[in-house]
Amino acid sequence: MIFWRIVDNKLHTAGEVNQLGFPLSDPSYIPDEYLENEEFVVMRTCFGIGDWGIISAMPRLLKEKYPNCKVYVPSPKMMNNLFNVETDISETIFGTNPYVDKFLDKYDGEIFHDQYRLYDELNDDIPLLDQILQFWQFDNIDWDNIRPEMYWSDDEQKLGDKIINNHCGNQKFGTFLISDRFGTRYGKFDQACFDNEHKLLTEKIGDYKLPYFYWSSKPIGDIPFELPNAVLDMKHMDLRIQLYIRSKGEVCIGNQSGVLQTISRYTELYMPQRQWPLGGNFVSGEHYMNIFDKNEILKNIPDKTESKTTTSLKFKSDLIDYFSNDKYRDYTVLEIGSSLGHSTHVLSFLFKTVTAVDNLPERHQISKKLNANRNNIDYVITDVYNRPWEFEPADVVFIDCVHDYIHVKKDIDNTLQSFEKPLIIFDDYGLFPELKLAIDEYVERGILKIETYLGAPIGTYYPKTQNKILKDWEGLVCRVV
Repeated sequence: MIFWRIVDNKLHTAGEVNQLGFPLSDPSYIPDEYLENEEFVVMRTCFGIGDWGIISAMPRLLKEKYPNCKVYVPSPKMMNNLFNVETDISETIFGTNPYVDKFLDKYDGEIFHDQYRLYDELNDDIPLLDQILQFWQFDNIDWDNIRPEMYWSDDEQKLGDKIINNHCGNQKFGTFLISDRFGTRYGKFDQACFDNEHKLLTEKIGDYKLPYFYWSSKPIGDIPFELPNAVLDMKHMDLRIQLYIRSKGEVCIGNQSGVLQTISRYTELYMPQRQWPLGGNFVSGEHYMNIFDKNEILKNIPDKTESKTTTSLKFKSDLIDYFSNDKYRDYTVLEIGSSLGHSTHVLSFLFKTVTAVDNLPERHQISKKLNANRNNIDYVITDVYNRPWEFEPADVVFIDCVHDYIHVKKDIDNTLQSFEKPLIIFDDYGLFPELKLAIDEYVERGILKIETYLGAPIGTYYPKTQNKILKDWEGLVCRVV
């Protein structure tokens, strides 16, 4: 990623970084002299409504900490001059905000924008505004107090109340949103995501039998949901009026989006989690729905950026999504190269039984401690390359053992000879060229068919794995043809 500096109304690159901001282990803070001047600019270097919405409490927080300060926000003109982007997002979020003193067309000096933050290397899921405020030398941050906040003019409130009254009277109502990201992963349709999000949203709609104001990227007749009482399409309504109406609802349901996050202070908010880990792109009070409780499953499980012996949390999250269908509940899985048991832990929630195979007993001992509360794991100590495969029948095989050409071919051949057309999960597909070459050969010969990709995309950097960079997807699921 590129770290940007904004100085004297010009955009400068400060170079490439692996993560935006500064680690808590080696922090940098906003200069004292800047704080003493008490003229502050609140700014983000991205342009989505949620991007700006999740920092919307910052002007108030600055005024509370520094009562005599001035708080400024960049105008659309400044945003266009810096980024060559036509956007009025700053005015949409901060228009009529009583804690904003002025919208600036230019600013002489340095702007400490959203990339100036303090992150915890051991915990990705800390709200972004918390990270930014720590850089600004805030202590003891209350997550509820940093929720997004909006301020509407009298005219906006009158119009919003009139619309609500015309369609719902004094009844309680809900709002529903389906954006073009529904059922997608990395911008492409994904059946597992579609099925999971559809199931979760349908169940939640059933919990709230209310009149619904709705917004959808397609006509309501073309989306796979039945609203009990769809009262008004908000698609062509002014965005600030949409936000006001949503803030007055009993509940807001939809796929993960910035519009919903922006009003999370005011209403019950439910949405399927699209991004894993959240990495700061969330606020307190949001209810993230999952087929499984991913937060509980992945609790205390390290990411690949922290440990070279495991898959990424995104890989594990995608694994949960793909195999969350009820049809897999009675499947059995064979894990070749179970290592310390991190993936074993996830597999034990997805399948009836897990056979975890490794050649080092000390690894199994670590895995048994991690998975002490799981009762569907069988541990096998063997050398899968020098001893015959004599395992119980398996519906799924997870191959994550020796990552060179010869050994991966042996793993695949043994799988094909031992089981009746199982699904095969591979890790480190884009990380080790020989592993990828072996898999690609079986795909090209028509023996394996790629069903889906898993985990981190091309370009992801792994400092704990010999500073490698993914040349393709982290993993994949293949079907034996």
